[in-house]
Amino acid sequence: MLDNQYFWFKRKTDKQFIQKIEQHFSLDRLTSTVLAGRFSSVPLIEDFFSSDLNKLVDPSRLDQIELLKKRLISAIDNQEKITIYGDYDADGITSTSILLKTLQILGARVDYFIPNRFRDGYGPNKFVYQQLIDTGTKLIFAVDNGISGFDAVDLANRNQVDVLIADHHQLPKKLPNAKAIIHPDLSDDYPFKNLSAAGIAFKVSKYLLGTQKARQFLPLVAIGEIADVMPLINENRILIQTGIDLIKSGENKGLQEVIKRADLKLESLTAQDIAFKIAPRLNSLGRMADAGIGVELLTTDDSDKVSEIAKQVEHLNKQRQKEADKIYRIASRQVSPQENNIIIVSGENWHEGIIGIIAGRLSAYFGRPAVVFSIKNGIAKGSARSTGDFDLYKVLDRARDLYISFGGHKQAAGLSLKASDLDRLDKILNADEYHFSVGKLAIDAVTKAGDLSIDSFKQLSKLAPFGEGNPEPVFDLDDVELVNLRILGSDKKHFKLKVNGFSGDILFFNRPDLIGKLQLGERLSIVGTLSLNEWKHRQSLQIIGKDIRSENRIPDRNSFSRIYHYYCAKNVLYSPNDFFQKVFLELGFVRIVNGVVFVVPEAKHAELSQSYTYRKRAENGY
Repeated sequence: MLDNQYFWFKRKTDKQFIQKIEQHFSLDRLTSTVLAGRFSSVPLIEDFFSSDLNKLVDPSRLDQIELLKKRLISAIDNQEKITIYGDYDADGITSTSILLKTLQILGARVDYFIPNRFRDGYGPNKFVYQQLIDTGTKLIFAVDNGISGFDAVDLANRNQVDVLIADHHQLPKKLPNAKAIIHPDLSDDYPFKNLSAAGIAFKVSKYLLGTQKARQFLPLVAIGEIADVMPLINENRILIQTGIDLIKSGENKGLQEVIKRADLKLESLTAQDIAFKIAPRLNSLGRMADAGIGVELLTTDDSDKVSEIAKQVEHLNKQRQKEADKIYRIASRQVSPQENNIIIVSGENWHEGIIGIIAGRLSAYFGRPAVVFSIKNGIAKGSARSTGDFDLYKVLDRARDLYISFGGHKQAAGLSLKASDLDRLDKILNADEYHFSVGKLAIDAVTKAGDLSIDSFKQLSKLAPFGEGNPEPVFDLDDVELVNLRILGSDKKHFKLKVNGFSGDILFFNRPDLIGKLQLGERLSIVGTLSLNEWKHRQSLQIIGKDIRSENRIPDRNSFSRIYHYYCAKNVLYSPNDFFQKVFLELGFVRIVNGVVFVVPEAKHAELSQSYTYRKRAENGY
């Protein structure tokens, strides 16, 4: 028996508005319901569906873009060496590639530099700036970084080298003294503030080259925007949709090779494919090695070189996955699920490039903020991720005196300190009692199995691309009977369900903790998104599960007794939404060791009513 892991809430809709959408856009009831829950008027929906590049905001409305153009043209005319200083993530790689190709088209003497995460760190590095200057650079163009690089820019100025900045990160209290800064938040006349660095680079390219010549870079814009989790609305929706269409038509040799090696179908490529397959591969370069070759991959026309680099990308991505799985297993064993604190885990020489991934996975699984540290030579370098709307940065800021370095925002942060101070950090961060809110799932419609079909999936696909700001429609398949369950994968981490009334499969990925917790004949409500499965030229609808709960009434004492004896005999994985485990943990009947449930032989007798979880379910009558 399972409780829902997340808080489910239904988007508000109006029946008359749904009917109006159906008639105006010739859409089915299900798709119209989704739109009615996300928009308040027909004109807003019409703007949403627009994919006209002519509706993009003119880049001339970006403050200082004319000043930036004049300095670039001067450098080109005088054949001054320009170095584009990028970043090591996918948005940094793509934005660097866009500017590199743009300046090459204009005849510039241009090179690029992508910092090494481990050697150079993020953003402007004074020592690297000095090296670039010493080797002849006369103009530095920082993209996807630089807005906080006051000291490095000051160094360049002292050496009579100008710095241009195109960035989208949070503005500091003190801006660097750059020749020109392109940033949406500094542009009062520019209405859309959610461009990634790749989006800003495209705007610069469009201003320098014109729309037709800059259009070739939209595939890279799509990658950068999605990889940096920008909202897929307004300008971004147009940029990304057009970029994906161009990728499908064969633009960019490097991307084509990465897509092929990722075993993706080009003709049906989606924003989700980019988010979960392509972006992680490009990010693996900066996480595991040196991201500079990513720019070469995306800008060269040499087929042999493209194949060679794409092969390396695939290798590094597999290495990243393997290393992340290994460290996650070790890190999760340091976490006590009974506690309600900020998770702090550490290990010697954990790979610094993936500790952010581990923090995110721990936070998502345990429903609490997590800080993961890699210790090397007595220094603990950490990456932090929050949960829900908890302001983790504010809490981390309490221990600022301990840090060697510290930065971030409400949801994520990076920090370093002496390893000997980790216990002090734990005491400071967890001095208070916290009540972390569970994650929320916005449900677009509560449906019956008969409401879902391949035709309805195709109608819903008109709302794509999906991502931040325009999530995939989420449905609650309400009160269905479980008729079959099958475990999938050699590692037995996935499973699929069959329920009455729905002909397709319902898939749950990376949830081995749920396996063995469901019983045939049980009544369930399942929240998930729709997907189309194609096998041997046949299509079938399927649901990708996000959460699940039992609709059966509260178990009797015999059921608790049976489960208790099952725990005595078997090694059962901890599951954060297992009703029985939550009750037994609250009563002290079990403990969790290395992610496995163990019975506590010395536990004192207690009534089920002493468990908060049990009382809450009993009061609700189910």
